[in-house]
Amino acid sequence: MGIIISPETYNVVFSVASLLLILVTLTIHVSEESHYSRQKQIFGALIIDALVLNVFGLLHSLWVYSIPFRGVVSYEMSTNFVIVEKICSYLLSYYSMIYVMSIFRANAETTLKKFLLILPVGYSMVFFLSGLLTDFFFSFDELGEIAYHYPQGASVNICLFIYFGYAAFLYARYGKTLTTEKFMSLVLYYIVMLAGIPIRILTKSSSIFEFSVSIALLMCVYTFQNPGEFTDSLSGAGTRNALEFAISTNLLQKKVFTVFGISIERLGVMVGGEAIEKVGDLLNQITSYLKQLCPDGNVFYDDDGHFLMIYPEAEPDDPVIEKVSEQIKKRFKDTWTLGHEDVKLFESPYAIGFPDEIDSVEKYSEVRDVIKKALSRHNRDVLRISDLNLKHVEHDKKIDNIVKHALDDGLLEVYYQPIYSPAEGRFTTCEALLRLKDPQLGFISPAVFMPVAEQNGTVIAIDNFVLSSVCDMLANSEAVRFGLKYAEVNLSVVDIIQTNLADNAIKTMEKYGVAPDQLNFEITETFEQGITSVMDENIRKLTEYGTSFSMDDFGTGYSNLARISSLPVDMFKLDKSIVQSAFEDGTNYMVMLNLVKIIKALGKEIVAEGVETQEQAEQIIRLGCDHIQGFYYSRPLPKAQFIEFLREHNK
Repeated sequence: MGIIISPETYNVVFSVASLLLILVTLTIHVSEESHYSRQKQIFGALIIDALVLNVFGLLHSLWVYSIPFRGVVSYEMSTNFVIVEKICSYLLSYYSMIYVMSIFRANAETTLKKFLLILPVGYSMVFFLSGLLTDFFFSFDELGEIAYHYPQGASVNICLFIYFGYAAFLYARYGKTLTTEKFMSLVLYYIVMLAGIPIRILTKSSSIFEFSVSIALLMCVYTFQNPGEFTDSLSGAGTRNALEFAISTNLLQKKVFTVFGISIERLGVMVGGEAIEKVGDLLNQITSYLKQLCPDGNVFYDDDGHFLMIYPEAEPDDPVIEKVSEQIKKRFKDTWTLGHEDVKLFESPYAIGFPDEIDSVEKYSEVRDVIKKALSRHNRDVLRISDLNLKHVEHDKKIDNIVKHALDDGLLEVYYQPIYSPAEGRFTTCEALLRLKDPQLGFISPAVFMPVAEQNGTVIAIDNFVLSSVCDMLANSEAVRFGLKYAEVNLSVVDIIQTNLADNAIKTMEKYGVAPDQLNFEITETFEQGITSVMDENIRKLTEYGTSFSMDDFGTGYSNLARISSLPVDMFKLDKSIVQSAFEDGTNYMVMLNLVKIIKALGKEIVAEGVETQEQAEQIIRLGCDHIQGFYYSRPLPKAQFIEFLREHNK
């Protein structure tokens, strides 16, 4: 113990500390999963090499400073320790080089390049192994330290100069693909390792160099080997950052490749609403399957329900893409496991070619937004760039920027469309509808800006604005005095999968003093009972609080008429397309008539949307609909005009 804590033997102290750091780094490395398997393997080799370097460095230091240890280990054995230590130190330069190459996905593709890459470290290894046979290059002093014979002894450092020079070239060429944090981490990795070399020369201490190596590797394990940024914790696939990094480095190296993606319908909803362990298992099932189809397991998961794979040296029309598409289509005909249930998933494939079709990450992001919209109406096997109309990309970027700043810029306003009650002969309710008016573009349709808000993450803040505005209208205007009983507020799927939706809505109502029966929340027909436990819990809490629900756009989605009685809604809103078509075709009229009969037989109320003429209104009333909404009565109105409308018509 004395030799370890004695300040005179700081070489041993540094060796022990270095060894502990390496063991910590190794423990962290083996306990985590990394998306880049080749990079992980090379980094593992770096750690093992550094571990051997430290062990033999420690053994040599113990021989120098511990007399009892000399009694066990001979002088010749100690010199062998030094030779192994030196070989490991130069192997470290080689592994560091190919590690940087793996980060930037730069490969020595030809035999000549591979030979030139291994030549410097090969020379250094032969150099030190020659010490077992001759002292032409170096010899050992009485303490077993190396004494180089110049000028031939200086040639061993050629490996350092070549590798560090090549690393600097890679930094300069590909460094812009890295974040500032990662670029600086990689630079510091080499600086720390290089700093150990002059210190070793000046102090004649290998242990300080070994300690600097351990520090550099520990720093690296928390940056480039940290799975948090490059590996999705739920799916085990690469993250969006990992995908964009791979695209950038491949483009910089002028490689031809195809990104093949599949959009999985409703996957984003499941991820947001189900228990983490269930979702993680489902995503891992998909990732594991796709890795079998993809070279080097290059599978990535985007949190909007897209899985993507990179196929090197492939064009979007290559047979390999068609073959993969057919295999995926066949697999998705079967079910997947979510918890203890079998679920059916529906995929939409697409392929993007680089660099002919897309030549930058920025352009890729823009095209993907267009792809998301196109997939909803695409019916071909594989969607390709040639199928898209990209002339609206710049317009979409402008809309995205407007939506992101709409709240701060005061561009949003809630309008109210009166809803007529035939039984009472007055307007007893209304629907809150959001309007966005840009100074340059004018009014932008909700059908345009709401999907954008869902994509860029502003939808929750916007919907909170709507709810607060409606509550303020109910509490601080004369609408209630003029006969308004409640207002209808739309909830998107994004809203209803938020775990705190019910609590936040209740807090907002309590803040303005609005009674729960003064609000009715509309959910779309794409809601399916039991799709997520979070949805069910939010609806249960709000229903128990006293707030009612209605199903909007009924008749346009997936509803099974045999189960509508079990849906947690008190009211069904017949979509305007159903109403309009009923007055154009006798068959469609019978469809609407039977929908009304079924819903009324279940004791539910009905709102007919899109009523535009007196004839339609009179016929809808004869059918027994409880509420009528449409331009025949009124268009959506700003708050002041809506209050005036109630004052005039609810006398």
